[in-house]
Formats: sequence, structure tokens, C-alpha cells
Amino acid sequence: MKQSKMEREIGRTKKIYESMETPMALDDVVRGALKQETWEQRDMRRRVSETGTQGKRRGKAAVPGKKSPHGKIGLAAAALAVCFITALNTNEAFAATAGRLPVIGAVSRVLTFRNYDTADEEKEIHMEIPQIQEPEAGSTSSPLAADVNKEIETIMEAYRRDAQQRIEEYKEAFLATGGTEEAFAEKGIKVDAGYEVKYETEDVLSLEITANENWASAYGIQYFYNLDLKNGKKLTLGDLLGQDYKEKANSSIRRQMEERMAADRNLVYWDGSNGMDGFKTVGENTKFYIGANGNPVIVFDKYEIAPGVFGIQEFEINRQE
Repeated sequence: MKQSKMEREIGRTKKIYESMETPMALDDVVRGALKQETWEQRDMRRRVSETGTQGKRRGKAAVPGKKSPHGKIGLAAAALAVCFITALNTNEAFAATAGRLPVIGAVSRVLTFRNYDTADEEKEIHMEIPQIQEPEAGSTSSPLAADVNKEIETIMEAYRRDAQQRIEEYKEAFLATGGTEEAFAEKGIKVDAGYEVKYETEDVLSLEITANENWASAYGIQYFYNLDLKNGKKLTLGDLLGQDYKEKANSSIRRQMEERMAADRNLVYWDGSNGMDGFKTVGENTKFYIGANGNPVIVFDKYEIAPGVFGIQEFEINRQE
């Protein structure tokens, strides 16, 4: 039987991939973990494949041009990446084992547990719900990861339900005041929720959870999880900066405020004086994440310490000072 162009390309890619040198550990993990795939997981992959890309964001199309001499290798690498990511998100055995491999361990510590994508003529909703992988066997046992996963899923599901209700109520009010179905659809309402790994080592994870609606900024949410996975606890500013964390953070924040206002004459910070809202001091409930350098980054919401036009304000606190 004559092969199609796609089938021939897949065959060539397979040969290139098989000829590539890959770490033995990775090859063993891929083969071993896939053997452990359950019937339910195979069924999940089948249903995901049948669903296709409906409602998904599409990337830009490639620009035609001269073929690169490394095109086949690039295609093989892309195929390997797709296989790796797909396995991480659909094969629990693979994900658990890959999380213990050097180099790629940090990549697979946080996985997309569930995607929720829906779109109609009036709105688009896109959500990515993460799941933190448990530490490898033999480490200190703790329910931390499971508890955080459950909390994040609860937050995301509640946000989705509330967002849908808000949009329905908004539409009812819009139509009741003379608007039309067509005019409402033209608003292009979108709901987007997801996560970002801010910092990650073998034992420490800093994760940001966000959700927002493009038609009403007041409904945005932002949560940070700073976790010591080895010892099974949430990290605090005191853990990172020491017992005098308030003094260190307050001093650094006020200094950075002065420097920023000196550099930008339009920028204004509220200092909490005269009974007004504004920055007074950090505390146990102050939001922060761990930055790329391992330093805590204090986060203030829009309108919290400055006029809303300046948006969210962040201040990195150097742990070595």
C-alpha cells in the first residue's frame, strides 16, 4: 500500500530519533513507564485525541522559506518534546519517574493536571489546573502536596463557576438595558486561569496561581504557594529572611520606593501616613513568591500602596543584606 506524505515523514522522523544518542536513564524510563500505563490512562489519551484542538489557542503558522539542513533533527527533537510532554500529562507512572531524573526532574515537578477549554459565540474560557508531584519515596512523608493540590483545584473550579455566573448576569443586564445578542458577542469576553512556576529546586517550589476576566479587572485573583517539599511545610518570610524579617523587608521596600520615585517623577507611593491606606509593614499574610535568585519578592495588589494606574507592585528583598 502506498504511504501518504505524512506517514513517510513520520517514518523518517522515527529513524532519526532512534539514531539519536539519548541518556540511557531516559530511554529506560520512557519504555518502562509506558508499560505501566493503565487502561484508564489509555482511554484518557484516546478521548483527548478525539477532542482535538477545538477551543485551544493556535500558534502562528510557519513562514515558508529555505529548508534548514537541521530540519530533520529539529523535527525529531520536536516529536520527542511532544511525546515527553504528552507522557507527563497523561501517564502518571512516567511523570513520577521522570521527576526523579537529574536535569529534567525540575521540569516535571509541576504538571498540568487538567485543562478546561470551552468557547461559544459569547465567551472563551481557558483554564490550566496544576498538580504538584509528591517527593520521591524515602523522603519525609507529608500531606502538603496533596493538600495544596486539593486547595488549588477547589479555587480554580470555584472561579470557573463564578465567572460563568458573572457573565450570564452581565449578559442579562446588558440585554435588559437595550443591548443586542450580536453586540454582546462582539465584546469578546475571555476568562483565563493558569499557573507559573516562579522558582524550583529539588526540595523548594514557588508557584503562582492566577485567574482573570478581560471585561472586569476587579475579578482577578492571584495566589502564591511557597513550599518546602522535603520537610512538608509552607515557607514564610521569616524562614527566608530570619527572625527580623519585618525590619529587613520594610527597610528594603522603603528604599526601593524612594529610588523608583526618584527615577520616575510621575510615580507615587502611599506610605500609610495620616490614617490613609498604603504601605506600613509586611506581616504574616503579606503575599510573596521566591524569585530566580532565591530571594523573596513581596507583591502588593493594584491600589494597595499606589494609584491603580501603576498596577501591581513587586519588591525583591536581598537575603544577603
